[in-house]
Amino acid sequence: MKCGNCGADLEEGTLFCPVCGKEVQWVPEYNTLETLIKQRELEEREKKRREMEARKEREKEERKAELERKKKKHKRQVIAGVAGGIIVLGIAAFGFIYQTQINSFDHQMSQAETAYREGDYDSALQYIARARELEPDNPEAEILEARIYVRDNNESAAQSILLSVIQENPDNTTAYGELLRLYEQQGEYTAIRDLMNQASDNMREIYQNYVCSLPEISQEGGSYSEEVTIEISNIPSGTTVYYTLDGSDPDQDSERYEEPVELTEEGTFTFKYIAYNEKSVPSDTGEEEYVISFDAPERPKIAPVSGMYEYQENIIVTAPEGCTVYYAFDETPTVDSTEYTGPVAMPQGEHTFSAIAVDSRGKKSPVASEVYVYYGY
Repeated sequence: MKCGNCGADLEEGTLFCPVCGKEVQWVPEYNTLETLIKQRELEEREKKRREMEARKEREKEERKAELERKKKKHKRQVIAGVAGGIIVLGIAAFGFIYQTQINSFDHQMSQAETAYREGDYDSALQYIARARELEPDNPEAEILEARIYVRDNNESAAQSILLSVIQENPDNTTAYGELLRLYEQQGEYTAIRDLMNQASDNMREIYQNYVCSLPEISQEGGSYSEEVTIEISNIPSGTTVYYTLDGSDPDQDSERYEEPVELTEEGTFTFKYIAYNEKSVPSDTGEEEYVISFDAPERPKIAPVSGMYEYQENIIVTAPEGCTVYYAFDETPTVDSTEYTGPVAMPQGEHTFSAIAVDSRGKKSPVASEVYVYYGY
């Protein structure tokens, strides 16, 4: 039996159609023309319904597929947009960083330091040039440039740069330190002295190991009639003093000062002296001129005085302390004359007795004379 509504085959005793859910009208099953026509119509409607459902299902699947395609396309567009944005941002960020770094003094100096440590002096100098463009008044770049020239054995260029930095920045301790080390490596100790002579007190205190001061002397130059003793005092520990007496410039090959210098002869003496510290840095050269001219001793005293004598007298000579007396009759005495050692008998006749005193330095006194007349009556 078939369902009168949808035409589905039904089992005997079925009350509701399992397909369309309609109540089953049990009628005798016999085929009439009307029944067949109606059954054909039902089958056609069922076929169309199924075709429509199938078409709807296909359309649904097509819409779903189209939607998926659109989603994928949108996703691709979004991803492409995001990627493009990232690229643009990356390019912008790179450009910003690049511009920031190329216009950063600190970055250029950092790159220069790195290249310097790696021995790439050409690259280091290029970074330094850019750094100097950014901050022309900052001496840091010039100091690093000088260090590079030292490493590259171009010491004259390094000296020129460091001297320029010091001239413009007299309180730059780094520039002073670099130049002092360079001078020391070259053995330019006089250059060290000249550099520190123009330095401030603060800089001289910081680099006191490179400073050598001239010690004090006890006797200034001048004219003297006595012997002169030159004593040098306040010599710092580790410092050695050298001197000359002939006016030549002293150095470490000159006479070394170890005890007071005695000037015991007449003449003009140009005393020059210099000190060297433990680093062999010299001081300025000191100079004093001493003109020594000893006073002659006083003339000796002769007794008795000139005159005529009836009796023979002894001639007595008194000389200044420390002097030797020489005498002669009727001539001028010299050191080759007879040395006076005691009273001399007055000779007969008329004679002139003369004497001189000679001190320990050989200075001669004026001649002292007395005239005696004695005939021995």
